[in-house]
Amino acid sequence: MTPAPTRDLLAPTLWALFSCALAALALVWLPLSVLQLIDGLLVIQRPLEIARDLALLWPMAALPALMFALLAWTVWRAFGSRHSVLAWGVLLVPVAWLCVWQFARSLWLWLKVTTETAYVVSPELRLGVVAALAAVVATIIVRRHLGRRIAVWLVAQLVALRSLALMVIGVALAATALWPPKLLGADRVALGTTPAAAAQRPDIILISIDSLAAEDANACGASGAAPMPNLRRIAQRAHCFSRYYATANFTSPTISSMETGTLPWSHLAVQPDAKIIEALRQPSLAGSLRGLGYETHSITDNLLASPRQRGTHAGYASAELAHTTLIGNAFREAMTMFPDTALPQLAVAAVSFLGAFDVYLHGQDNPYESTRVYDAAQAIVAGAVRARPLFLWAHTLPPHSPYLPPPSTKYRLLGRGELERWQDMLPDNVDYGSERQPLVDKHRLRYRESMMAADAALGVFLDRLERDGRLDQAILVVTADHGESFEHGFIGHAGPLLHEALIRIPLLIKLPRQHAGGVIDLPVSQADLAPTLLDLAGAPALPAAEGRSLAPLLTGRAALAPLPVLAMSLERQSRFRPLGSEGHFAVIDGNFKLVTSLGRQAPRLFDLSADPGERTNLATQAPQRVAAMESIVRAGLARAEKARSARLGS
Repeated sequence: MTPAPTRDLLAPTLWALFSCALAALALVWLPLSVLQLIDGLLVIQRPLEIARDLALLWPMAALPALMFALLAWTVWRAFGSRHSVLAWGVLLVPVAWLCVWQFARSLWLWLKVTTETAYVVSPELRLGVVAALAAVVATIIVRRHLGRRIAVWLVAQLVALRSLALMVIGVALAATALWPPKLLGADRVALGTTPAAAAQRPDIILISIDSLAAEDANACGASGAAPMPNLRRIAQRAHCFSRYYATANFTSPTISSMETGTLPWSHLAVQPDAKIIEALRQPSLAGSLRGLGYETHSITDNLLASPRQRGTHAGYASAELAHTTLIGNAFREAMTMFPDTALPQLAVAAVSFLGAFDVYLHGQDNPYESTRVYDAAQAIVAGAVRARPLFLWAHTLPPHSPYLPPPSTKYRLLGRGELERWQDMLPDNVDYGSERQPLVDKHRLRYRESMMAADAALGVFLDRLERDGRLDQAILVVTADHGESFEHGFIGHAGPLLHEALIRIPLLIKLPRQHAGGVIDLPVSQADLAPTLLDLAGAPALPAAEGRSLAPLLTGRAALAPLPVLAMSLERQSRFRPLGSEGHFAVIDGNFKLVTSLGRQAPRLFDLSADPGERTNLATQAPQRVAAMESIVRAGLARAEKARSARLGS
């Protein structure tokens, strides 16, 4: 009797093709996709919660399995049984491609984490290597004798595993039915107070611009380069903070600090796709304002900046995502229909190869446009109920990489023929050697051209608000989530570094009917923003906030004593190690700034008044100051670790 695998090979029925593809995708492709995220998920989620999220993900393996099976079955039906090996090749090559891609990506990420080095692998190399391997597989399969033997062996292995794959998916479906996820909007915070009482409060318009470094924006400066004239125009009628510090160096932790008034070691959204811990999602900035009667809305083109991603969506009447032209975004954003789960990041990890294709498909076109966000924001303003105050948070991605300014500002600083296409540019968020500094400086010029375009879009939006009569009566905040580096041997953001380009960002706060501005040089923290806005709105303070209200400083009620300001990189934080064991920290105390990893690397101390470029390390000359500033970090970590242990142990 002919063995079952051989029969399947000779007559590849749709069921045989589907079940074999399902076995490979469910037991190889998806586990490799999850592997790269699991430690990050464990930082804030219990194993049972992660199991629930995986149960949502696993049945998705059936979709590509069915697609590949239908394609292979069509080939077999068209060419007949003599070409069954070809049909199996049509199935196995893309399946093998997906599995090899995820294996290579998992290996690359593992090396990055274990060596703390960002290995630069260009999109063309990534796609080319995997395509070459797929071509080798295809060549082997279509050869009559060797190909048949290999195909028979591979099919036999997959046939043996298909029952396990079906069982895993069956268990996942059953778990999803027993523990269904919440849909977006199902747990929205109730709208508080009567319209009459709420109407006495001012509108709050919060605009955050991604990757906007304070030095490049130069918003508070009375002179010097002004690549963002509209931002400087706002500064002239607002309080402009010249020493405002992000709590971290990339979006997830910084936006989370803006929402909760807490530092990353408390909210624990310390990895790119992480959510705020459940205990801090409500009350949040928006949730508290909604309870006070505010209509609360969010619009962004960066999913990592969206309440859907952070887990604070319940505080918003709407949390919209502006359109982008990235291939993978529609799929990823669709997964946010389950915002209390890790499904968006799990799903996007499974199709990470789409990002490499985007680099080529977009060429000179930026997939993000600030105008899309502001147009959507204007529609929200136009549709808002005038009887209630409005809280609107608009977050725009440009000038974040890719540094592809639109035609209106392109070539103003860097001429034609250089860095015109996405694929021409260095990968972002990586180290570079000193020999590449001239090239990095050219990237900075394209970045500043992108800033110009972002500023122009901002100006149009604010002019609309002015014409509608809403701007003068509103609290207007313009800020950033983090900065951007083109120095110290690092381009982009994230990673372990915490120099000024990465964490010093603009903050402009215009109060209702304010027409005269001023510069505030006091070092303040991003964690201060939520307490400040809630204080100005007359809302109760957030019970877990680590920041303080700056409202007394803005209203002239009182001066504020200087306090140390902290920023941190906990991107490598593991659930299985104490908080901060792999972290990097910055403490700004007056004019002094300490950067430390608490013993793993030599501390660095800078006098920012004399050395704003952080070139001269004074640590060995002031050991007592270093010890005192490190003690601030150690004490904060101890409190945060105690709270984290209590949550994870409950």
